[in-house]
Amino acid sequence: MIIKKHTKENAHAVGDITAKFYDQSRLNKREIAFNKILRNLRPLFPSIMKYYILGDLVQENRRFNVICRTGFNALIKRLVGDTTYTGYINKALLGDGSGSASDGDTTLINEVYRNDMASGTDDENVVLLTAFFTETECAGTFTEFGNVIDGNENLDTGSLWSHITGINWVKDNNTVLVISQKYTFVSV
Repeated sequence: MIIKKHTKENAHAVGDITAKFYDQSRLNKREIAFNKILRNLRPLFPSIMKYYILGDLVQENRRFNVICRTGFNALIKRLVGDTTYTGYINKALLGDGSGSASDGDTTLINEVYRNDMASGTDDENVVLLTAFFTETECAGTFTEFGNVIDGNENLDTGSLWSHITGINWVKDNNTVLVISQKYTFVSV
């Protein structure tokens, strides 16, 4: 008689999000001109923003977020060869809605702005992404952040991967917002 030992393992992803706000008001004219060149080149070379002159760090906020089932579903479909999805987390989202994030969310509560991810890399079971919002591309008080797989330039498109609510990120036209996203896949 063969006795099979079953183990119960759960796999999940943990999202660790750090938003950093940099003051651009003290940059000199040469630094401002350099950043303008980089902004113009950004559509062709998104990773060029790593050379952006950030200015003084004025605020840092770290949060853990909800990973959404719609994002996991897109990833699972890709793993079995369904080419409907690329599996790329390609857009960073800012919103001003109120309410709670849930793993069943398909969009932000009220998305108001999005842009392309500035960079992405991996280290075994960890995904590292960077969102970059220049000083003049958006301004406001943002109460939610998220990102999507296969989003386009239109609001509320793509498969929502992660969602944070209850934040109070205030960004003006003198501030660069850099959001580091670290997703760790674990089996317990």
